Amino acid sequence: MRRLAASDRGASSVELVMYTPVLMLVTFLTVQFGLTWHGNHVAGAVAREAARVARAGEGTPAALADAERRGIEFAAAVGGNALTDVTVDATPLPATQEVRVTVTGRSAEIVRGFAPRVSVSIEGPVETFRPDL
Repeated sequence: MRRLAASDRGASSVELVMYTPVLMLVTFLTVQFGLTWHGNHVAGAVAREAARVARAGEGTPAALADAERRGIEFAAAVGGNALTDVTVDATPLPATQEVRVTVTGRSAEIVRGFAPRVSVSIEGPVETFRPDL
């Protein structure tokens, strides 16, 4: 019995050395997934806000420019560091009287250059005023 027990000495140290990097990698990937998911939600909120501005302005070029500016301001105010390198593109869809706003950016990252880019597009009808008859 003693001979069998003596052969297991140091086994837990070897296991710890082998499994710790795997555990750290799984933890790292889980946290990075959460950060990317959060960045995607922030991009969605920015796209909805920019689309609201573009739709309320009847989809005019000035309203589209305001929507892009408002989207970048909103990303900085709401997103903080959760979404960086933000671009907002508001375009009219003339055949359907709608606007499309696309927000792209990079979510927060643990290791520089590792986080994927996130992108969200929102479409909605242009709001027009119609007086009562």
